[in-house]
Amino acid sequence: MARKTEGAISRFLTDRFAPEWKLLSETETYLSHTPEFHSDENQFREWRRRLQDAKIKDEGLHVLRQEIVTLRKELRLRGYDLTLGSVQLRMEGFRNDDSLAEGFRRVVICICGPDVFYQTGQGNHVDIAEELLDNLSRRRLLERPETHYLWYRRTSRELVLSGSATETKEAFGRLEDRADANPLMLLSALKSLS
Repeated sequence: MARKTEGAISRFLTDRFAPEWKLLSETETYLSHTPEFHSDENQFREWRRRLQDAKIKDEGLHVLRQEIVTLRKELRLRGYDLTLGSVQLRMEGFRNDDSLAEGFRRVVICICGPDVFYQTGQGNHVDIAEELLDNLSRRRLLERPETHYLWYRRTSRELVLSGSATETKEAFGRLEDRADANPLMLLSALKSLS
């Protein structure tokens, strides 16, 4: 619970005190990785033009800032996490147990409609999946599950996902399609993977 409050305060402070150029740049970078970017591209061009205008008055700057902050709030309401704008999602083929030596860990992802759930662990992928699916079933969240058996490695700049021996090529292809279509939604769901 405290983490949500800290996150809300952090977002408020960023939106309240960050320079307009920083807010604009961060938001544009984030949106450039989403399908919605093309519909907002002209708006970003207009905001940059207004910021570059040397004659902009304090009131005009305040209005511009509010427009950017409003977009950021709308994005958050749609489930986007703007702090992930500089993190890349990389889908990288298949790996085996040797990948543990490379810093990879096991994760099972279950996509149930719009929700993404995951479970990590030391056991094999089948045992991890069984634990995750049992938990989702008990909570009545197991709705048309799409399960993926993966290896992951997380750094401050990227999340690498690779298929395991349990993952089929077709299933991994579906996950790659999801990642290509909207990488930030998947990154947002897997944000706390460390």
